[in-house]
Amino acid sequence: MSPDLPCIVFVRSFLHRRDRDDNSEHHARQDTPKHVDEHTHRRKHSLDSEKTLTVEDWATSRENPHNWPRSKTIITSLIVYVYTFVVYAGSSMFITAVPLVMQELHISEQRAMLGLSMYVLGYGVGPLLWGPLSEIPRIGRSVVYVGTFVSFILVTIGAAEVSNYSAFVFLRFMQGLFGSPCLANGGASMHDLYPESQFPYALALWVAAAYCGPALGPLLTNSLVTHVSWKWSMWLMACISGPVCILLFLLPETYAPTIRYRSSAFNTTSTTTNSSSTSNNNDSNSDNPLTKLKFYLVKPVQITLQDPAILFANIYTSFIYGTYYTFFDAFPIGYPPVYHVSSLTLSLFYLSVLVGCFLAVSAYFTYLSLPSYLHKHHHHTSSPKSKSPPPHERHLIPAIPATILVPISLYLYGWTLRPSIHWIISLIGVTLYAAAVFIILQCLSLYIPSIYPEYAASLFAANDFCRSTLAAGAVHFGIPLYKNLGMGKGSSVLGGVSGLGVVGLLGIYFFGGRLRAKSRFVERLVD
Repeated sequence: MSPDLPCIVFVRSFLHRRDRDDNSEHHARQDTPKHVDEHTHRRKHSLDSEKTLTVEDWATSRENPHNWPRSKTIITSLIVYVYTFVVYAGSSMFITAVPLVMQELHISEQRAMLGLSMYVLGYGVGPLLWGPLSEIPRIGRSVVYVGTFVSFILVTIGAAEVSNYSAFVFLRFMQGLFGSPCLANGGASMHDLYPESQFPYALALWVAAAYCGPALGPLLTNSLVTHVSWKWSMWLMACISGPVCILLFLLPETYAPTIRYRSSAFNTTSTTTNSSSTSNNNDSNSDNPLTKLKFYLVKPVQITLQDPAILFANIYTSFIYGTYYTFFDAFPIGYPPVYHVSSLTLSLFYLSVLVGCFLAVSAYFTYLSLPSYLHKHHHHTSSPKSKSPPPHERHLIPAIPATILVPISLYLYGWTLRPSIHWIISLIGVTLYAAAVFIILQCLSLYIPSIYPEYAASLFAANDFCRSTLAAGAVHFGIPLYKNLGMGKGSSVLGGVSGLGVVGLLGIYFFGGRLRAKSRFVERLVD
């Protein structure tokens, strides 16, 4: 049985509840207690056997996303990739409109940049809500995707029509909020679809879609904004989002607990078992969406504060991602005055991020195909006498040279952006930075869910919140940083701070297992 589409989930759930209530009334009218006891005993025994069989057969079930036909898995992945790309591109589509907004509305550059930063902040806050909701079996991922993206389109149309800039900034925040489920749940969806051996490839393509979106945004809107109106940065986003929304309506559910919950056998088992065991408080609490939502909201914060590896991952990815967003300040400040380039040429300069992403994906896939990686992946054992890192830390190996490349690339970018040196040299620095950050994000995106796979979506949500919050602030502190210190010194400040990441990542690589063993959160799990 294939998973249901999101639009019929609530109807089917209602019908199951109605049938359960009718059955309860029917049994309540039985006159012979002995007959009820015998019937209940036989039915309970049958249902227990059915439930056991369902759990045991899940690994080979056709409903299991790992057993879907290859074509269905690829199409599902592509829909999530396109969805993620559009949402991320929506952040920077506004960047070409900033000069026109300043001129037309007579506002400062810092206030005009709120149109970018509030969107980024919105898609950082959103996953804290949508990520936990997607892990509630009654809801799942596809319902969250569809419901929020419909709202995303409506808010985008409102942002294109509104005339007050304060209202526009608020709607940009709501855009990010409703577009954010792909940021937390996209990586979790890849984890749903692919086994461990294929997951790094799928996740790398998802990270690439997210990473390349902001780089293409300015190029997509430049001509329309320049020749028509700055509001066409919003109209274009709405036009692109429409077909994506249609695809999301066709997206099958990938979250295993939700698929099992929606299947007829599982629903019959769970509802009947719950009806005959109403005295079990734990089961009743676990079926309460508000209880689960509170649990999943608290859990990522708890893990972050109590596990040093997760704390470092969130802090470091926040810094390098925030630095990435300072490029949207640095490019307009640096290139037009020095090289006298047009807005279209400046938009093309952002494509250096795409080049870096392509190089990083190629290098990372090459690493995954190396015999040494395959041997460690399939045959590594976490023996206490082994000098190699524990299994989780093997994901961090490519990130070690990448952390060294981050400060080098920032120095190259900042100190070569001058009239006496061709502009392509500084863009090489941007390309190297983009490649390094991509590999770091990819490695840490594999590392985080490998430690606590049962909280994958919630941990991605916490990481997205940390990254996006700092990125939203970076949009504003990047302007005075580069204007007051200059391109060279400003990049040196960021490069110097990023150098601390080398020490931190090496510490996690060699001592992550020991730190995790001493984590108070791990101790609670053991207890």
